[in-house]
Amino acid sequence: MSSTTTTTPGSKHEQRPAAVPLVSSLHQRTAPGRNSFAATDVIAAHRIKSELTWYQLVHAEIIAVTSAMRKNARWSGMNVNGLNMGGLGMSMGLRKGHGGNSELHSRNQENPLMGGFASLREYLNTVQEVEDLDALLLLNPFLEVIRSGNTTGPIAGTALGSIEKFLHYGIVGLRNPSIAFAMNALSSAATHCKFEASDAASDELVLLRMLQVLEMALTSESGQVLSDEAVCEMMETGLSMCCQMRLSEMLRRSAEHVMINMVIAIFERLKTLEDEWVYIDSPTCRSENIDAASKDINKGAPHMSTPRQSSSPTLSTEQQPSSTTVNKESIDVENDLAEGNTDTTEGAASKQKEEHEDEEEKENNEIIEPAPLRPYGLPAIRELLRVLISLLNPHEHKHTDSMRLMALSILNVAFEVGGKSISRFEILRNLVADDFCKYLFQLAKTESTQLLSLTLRVIYTVMDTMRPYLKLQQELFLFFLIERLSPASGVGSRAMVIDMDDEGNISLVHSSGKDGNDVKTSTGHVDVRSGSPNIYGKSNKNQSIDRNTSPEVRELLLECLLQCSRIPTFMVDLWYNYDCDLSCGDLFEEAIQFLSKNSFPDPNGYPAFDSHFLCLDTLLMFIDQMVERTNTDINTGSIPKSFIDPEELMTRKARKRLILKGASLFNESPKKGIQFLLENGIVVPDEDGDVNVSLARFLGTTQQLNKKSLGEYLGRPENLSLLQVFMRQFEFSGKRMDESLRIVLETFRLPGESQQIMRVADTFAEVFFETNPVEIANSEAAQVLAYSIILLNTDQHNPQVRKRMTLDDYMRNLRGVNGGNDFSKDYLRAIYETIRHDEIVMPEEHEGRLGFNYAWKQLLHRADSCGSFVVCDTTAYDKDLFRLAWKPALAAIAYAFDTAQDDSTLQKAISGFHQCAMLSAHFQLHDVFDAIVINLASMTGLIEKTNSRNSVPDPIVDVAGQKYVVSDLAIRFGRNYKGQLAAVVAFAVVTRHGNSMRKGWKKILEIIRNLFVNSLLPGSMLQVEDFLSGTTSIPLKPKTPAPAKQQNRRDGSLLSTLSSYLLSPYANDEGYRADPSEEEVESTMCAVDCVTACKLEELFGDMSSLDNDTLVSLMTAMQDVGYNTEEVESPEGSTPYNPVTVLFLEFIVSIAIRNGDRIQLLWPYAVDYIFSVLKHADKQSVLVVERTVVALLRLCISFSAKDEMQDSILQCLKVLRDFPPAVTQAVGEQMMAGIYSLSNANSENLNKSEFVETILEIKQKVASAM
Repeated sequence: MSSTTTTTPGSKHEQRPAAVPLVSSLHQRTAPGRNSFAATDVIAAHRIKSELTWYQLVHAEIIAVTSAMRKNARWSGMNVNGLNMGGLGMSMGLRKGHGGNSELHSRNQENPLMGGFASLREYLNTVQEVEDLDALLLLNPFLEVIRSGNTTGPIAGTALGSIEKFLHYGIVGLRNPSIAFAMNALSSAATHCKFEASDAASDELVLLRMLQVLEMALTSESGQVLSDEAVCEMMETGLSMCCQMRLSEMLRRSAEHVMINMVIAIFERLKTLEDEWVYIDSPTCRSENIDAASKDINKGAPHMSTPRQSSSPTLSTEQQPSSTTVNKESIDVENDLAEGNTDTTEGAASKQKEEHEDEEEKENNEIIEPAPLRPYGLPAIRELLRVLISLLNPHEHKHTDSMRLMALSILNVAFEVGGKSISRFEILRNLVADDFCKYLFQLAKTESTQLLSLTLRVIYTVMDTMRPYLKLQQELFLFFLIERLSPASGVGSRAMVIDMDDEGNISLVHSSGKDGNDVKTSTGHVDVRSGSPNIYGKSNKNQSIDRNTSPEVRELLLECLLQCSRIPTFMVDLWYNYDCDLSCGDLFEEAIQFLSKNSFPDPNGYPAFDSHFLCLDTLLMFIDQMVERTNTDINTGSIPKSFIDPEELMTRKARKRLILKGASLFNESPKKGIQFLLENGIVVPDEDGDVNVSLARFLGTTQQLNKKSLGEYLGRPENLSLLQVFMRQFEFSGKRMDESLRIVLETFRLPGESQQIMRVADTFAEVFFETNPVEIANSEAAQVLAYSIILLNTDQHNPQVRKRMTLDDYMRNLRGVNGGNDFSKDYLRAIYETIRHDEIVMPEEHEGRLGFNYAWKQLLHRADSCGSFVVCDTTAYDKDLFRLAWKPALAAIAYAFDTAQDDSTLQKAISGFHQCAMLSAHFQLHDVFDAIVINLASMTGLIEKTNSRNSVPDPIVDVAGQKYVVSDLAIRFGRNYKGQLAAVVAFAVVTRHGNSMRKGWKKILEIIRNLFVNSLLPGSMLQVEDFLSGTTSIPLKPKTPAPAKQQNRRDGSLLSTLSSYLLSPYANDEGYRADPSEEEVESTMCAVDCVTACKLEELFGDMSSLDNDTLVSLMTAMQDVGYNTEEVESPEGSTPYNPVTVLFLEFIVSIAIRNGDRIQLLWPYAVDYIFSVLKHADKQSVLVVERTVVALLRLCISFSAKDEMQDSILQCLKVLRDFPPAVTQAVGEQMMAGIYSLSNANSENLNKSEFVETILEIKQKVASAM
């Protein structure tokens, strides 16, 4: 049992100059990686969280601890008042004697714990204010009780509770003298806590109290003064308790909770740290100075042991070193929680004795010449991060999944709190970019849903907070998600892409049919990814990945992808940083295609689960983010200088497609590939017509080339000059030959033939010797050495070689070949040892763990030159993104709408249609808007040409005083709930964004045509102007006229006849179908209500706002839908009345008249429609011809005052003049009424002789015909 030094005033502690208020130490210059505290910020008013005085509180805690001690037989009945007798006499000059004081001295030596509290009471009487209370003197008696080992669990627990109360109530604070030493002593005592064991439950309560004290010490205000060593000890203790399976789950969970709270406080500190070595203002590549910085930080840095799981089923106990019995057991937190403790009792005792002596020596040194304590900073944080990361190593079998889960939970909190701050420090950033990401990605392969869920959460947190520094790591992870979630074949496979034709029909086609994205199974296969490693460890030539993931795992992976997509700029960041980077894969396009294809189930693949809805949600989120950026007008009209111009990006993208195509062709046939590259300007001859320089650059920088094919091509004798140029691309200066050869062999795989290998080795040696290496005499020696290195690599790492070459063997083989002399032994030894420990891994040669580790090193190497990840908070690239994504997005939305079983999914799809239409209109992508409208129109069920029954009229019902026609189309449409929704959405987007529509007008007009012929159009759209009867409606069917009388009528024989045509939509009232059922009537009313909701009147309400191109497209579509020339030109007699022709005739004329300022643009389309009808007037229905004549004359009247229209009007009048007599007779009354209105028009142009003559001729013909 170790003795305790008392702390009475006047003792040696008073001589210790270190017991100085923190204020003085705060003004000292802090070391790099440390906090810079401002005294004015830290030293606030000392306030106590209690209404009792501090004096009362401290005495109460002393009584509590001493009372607990007296319950033990060792301290029962002990009076502490005389334990310190003798000190007063010595202070007065008396000599210390023996005699009667020997017994008292013995008691003092045996009971230092009680004496400590007595001394504390005496000291308290000398203190007036709490700010003057020496924190170390206050805490020391309580700390001695904690680490004594002679106390019981309840005593230790009471002392721990007292310390926690001092911290919590603010009795111990930053204003107290010796606060830094006191807090570090507290940390040391708590982490070395020892007490006599009792039952497990009671002991664990003490350990729990100890954890709470550690948490309070670190997270309180006073925790700022803890040293790096103290923090590491505290965290090591907490981690060890988390990992000890012999402890109860309650205690382990409590320890984990404490660790999380402590980690929050530690990583919050990063936000205020400034470091002169590694503080980074902006993302940069890894600096060469990081090694020096690491050495500076490692010098004297604390070290944490990695905790291991204990297999002991009971609470561990050990003998006290000074005990002579074997019955007494005590709990030693430090040793019980230490990993791998296999020392014997004697060894442990010896070790503890040495440690105790070292501690005493250190304490004495501190008393004599104290070193200032520095607040913890970067060294402790880095050590903590290192240990937590090491627990994730999936290949360390001593680490269980429960330990990994604990480490993941703590790390997730650390990055949630300080992820962005971690990225400021390169020494921390490199830990994350290398081992941390590597272990996380390997853990992501697990099938354990609990471990996978937490792993994915940590990955997302890290990627979100440190994206600028993890460009290639994020690419690797996202490609891993896509590969694991994509079936090997079928609809959802990566080989299939979404396509859509002009009619809106969606289909899946093989990607080999798309430019630049060949995905073939031959040697010409080109992966759109970069050369990043495959998490599965498979080589490119054999990517047999098991994708049979469970629905739970699949949903977790998709949730992670959805979580990433919640970052507002996620998709545009992928496009900018990967798709437009020649060295990276097309991650944006891959992601969009994947999400679209997996939004609907593959009949031969995965069944429909929630995962398909997650894919849809992710796509819709991407669309919504673009709409949000459009609405907020980020950087509208200008591109920030920090971003690349969109046109330049598209140029890069186009070049990338050519490179991928060229690489694919090269892998199949180098000759074809090079020819393609030359034709497309990827490989360019120099001034002398030599292509080797450009070709060598392409071969050395294109990751997608097949390394085996490249090696065979370079090894051919006819390509020797190319091989030489290829070798000269590398920088060999200052490197050993094995280091240089390793760099070269990372770019291609050595060919199999020995002659080719020799040719490659010799060429490399010649180029290497050009750098004038000191250790090599001539080029011949360089060639021999190069070939020997290749052989040595095979000898040391080929599993078929049983007897490995030794260093002496290697040196012996090279004896006398260096210009007649031997190579330097140190030079050969360095080569040999490097090759023996680190194989030169040929590309695509290894799989599994070795292959992954090699590829991971390559990824880190590429990360140095790939540039940082750029966050694109701009709308500059949204148009290009939407142009690429609209087909797969629209396909997914349309499928979701078509298969939806609930209103929520329907609402998502409808919102998707609206937003896609809004974006296409905003970006003026007319083909996209047309596709959206065509797709919606096809889902209404109203496009197919359908006529109401000719033989038997549809029944008419009276509902609430209104008459409605119950047609087959009305019934079918009324039953089609999704069709009605599609119709409402279609007309809504057309009404709002109709200016962006071109080809889509035809589908909209077809819907209007079918609604019209089935009496579903609003009555206001059927109103037309008439010269005789004013305003009337277009009839669907003419009434059969009464037999005409033989004699001519004086009052115009056709007037009464034609007026009967303009009555109700039907000819007569008899001969209807059977009465409709209630269900049919209800369906018809649903159809009527839907048409009302479509607000068709607004569609043609204001055509003046439409662009010229839109109006032309609309007029052209009306011509196509309204009048069928083929039917009229058929030799089968006359054509029956077609009300559709009249309807669109009125639409055309109305649009032309309303847009009088653009009549010269619209006149040809209107007149062309009219002339097409009048061309066959003798075969047309009388009503059609009459309405056409009225329309023509209305046009002439409307624009008679325009000088530029006089020739066109005159041409129209001549057409009327040249009518056959029969036609003139049939439409004579309307023609005469129109000519009369034209003559009365206030236009001087009509007084010209040519106009007057033509009008007179028309009147004469009409008169003679009547």
